[in-house]
Amino acid sequence: MIRTTRPPIRIGVVGLGRAGLEMHCPELAQIPELFKIIAVCDPVKERRDLALERLPDARAYRRYEDLLADPDVELVDLATRSDEHAAHVLQALKTRKWVHVERPFCCDYDQAMVLRAAAIKAGNRLLVRHNYRYEPAFLQVKEVIDSGVLGEIYDIKIRRGTYERRDDWQTVKRCGGGTALTWGPAFLDQALDLLHAPPVKVWSDFKRVASVGDAEDFMRVILRNMAGLTVDLEISGGRITPVPQFIVTGTKGEFTLFPGAAEGTLRHLDRKQKLPRRRSSVRTPPLGSFGTPETLRWVETQIPVAPKADCGMTLIWDHVFNAIRENKPFPIPLDQAIETMRILTLIKKESAFA
Repeated sequence: MIRTTRPPIRIGVVGLGRAGLEMHCPELAQIPELFKIIAVCDPVKERRDLALERLPDARAYRRYEDLLADPDVELVDLATRSDEHAAHVLQALKTRKWVHVERPFCCDYDQAMVLRAAAIKAGNRLLVRHNYRYEPAFLQVKEVIDSGVLGEIYDIKIRRGTYERRDDWQTVKRCGGGTALTWGPAFLDQALDLLHAPPVKVWSDFKRVASVGDAEDFMRVILRNMAGLTVDLEISGGRITPVPQFIVTGTKGEFTLFPGAAEGTLRHLDRKQKLPRRRSSVRTPPLGSFGTPETLRWVETQIPVAPKADCGMTLIWDHVFNAIRENKPFPIPLDQAIETMRILTLIKKESAFA
């Protein structure tokens, strides 16, 4: 929790739907010392009225341009439809207000580069909501990797999703729908963070399994870096049986963590066991064997999902506050969000859902 004597940031929330009204507003209500919602905006009157019931001191706008013209709004929090994000970000940056935008912050790489130029011109005031960087399970995985107990990591699997027959706008391509834009930015960002280096090889596949729109609800991407590490990401709207959310495999062990689990399973070679040096042989091995027999001691423990690092899906707001009030670097540079969009654009162009 941030302790500050600085005044709260005056924020205008744009888009009063699942993200804006049901996530951002409740999150901001928990930290009144950091943020004060002074304005909301949505073209739907019922949504504006509902917001004012919860935020009686706020001003409500039907037109986005009117909220941007409000001199009291310091930070524009964008939670509109995906296909509107790029245009809305550009409009806000032109007023030189700070902008915090939901994922995806745009719909393709070309738009991302336009926004990059606009952000630089506006004084680098664009912040992208990659809050899954602070997901406790993800940070726990990173801590297990950093401990070295798994040896050299050579393969990481990430699996997200469940079976859903969705029929909302996020299943329609012209609205910026589809798994690639709905969930791809969040989990591809995790994959790239775990990869530690730009991918040199990328493979992908897209399908529509259970949703009823014209956009994909299944996405699989395999990334490989120069060192040979592969990160295999699958986001599925057709997942029937639960599978591990993370499987991290190294030369000396493996860590497995299921969705929503309070702890993960770590299985690794006993560090106390000294393994003799071995050399390969071209001689004919004894029947029934694959070389010299060996007994390996494996250690299996349960690791609680309790990372030492600060974590939580709402921690992103602390960083937004620090960037604006304390002039601290935002921990997710815009260029990293752009790299995510570059890869998404690259793989989407090769699919039937482009």
